[in-house]
Amino acid sequence: MVAAISDAIDVEELYRVHGRRVRWIVWRIVGNRQDADDITQSAFQRLIETGEDLQAVRNEGAFVTTIATNLARNHLRYCQTTRKHSAAVAHHYGEVIAPLSSPADSAAEDAGDAARRQALEAGIAGLPPKCRIAFVLCKLKGLTYQQTAERMGISIHMVKKHVQRGMAHLARQLNAEPGGNGDTMRTAHDAG
Repeated sequence: MVAAISDAIDVEELYRVHGRRVRWIVWRIVGNRQDADDITQSAFQRLIETGEDLQAVRNEGAFVTTIATNLARNHLRYCQTTRKHSAAVAHHYGEVIAPLSSPADSAAEDAGDAARRQALEAGIAGLPPKCRIAFVLCKLKGLTYQQTAERMGISIHMVKKHVQRGMAHLARQLNAEPGGNGDTMRTAHDAG
């Protein structure tokens, strides 16, 4: 396929002529040189993947610029969605964890309960981001899998998978704590 494209169009020449301008346009959209380089490379890769359809294109420079611009806009949308979800989850996460570590509660608890709570907090904080979000929303906030899936923008199946991974991670970490005798697991299950 690459040979057919190189017969119709010299991709290296196209990159030499338009690559710098395309990278600059993408950089102006995303504001990050590394992302601009990656998106520019992806745009030219897609140009190569178009195969024989490229012969119908009249202006290859405009075509690759359009591809790169669309990829850059998709990248921005993805980043904005990720930030939005991260901020929403951080807000909910803060509401859930703050009561666990409040001074009034800690003073009333004995040393064993405080240690288990700290281990649970550390375990939750150590979860991968999506697992932590799903775990906090389902197990600590009490949302259903459906509600969590809608908030996170993923399928119910993926929510269940993230929660299961989170529970397994917490079980391993809490049982590995010094003095971990299984009581810490009850704390993790009590949270849900």
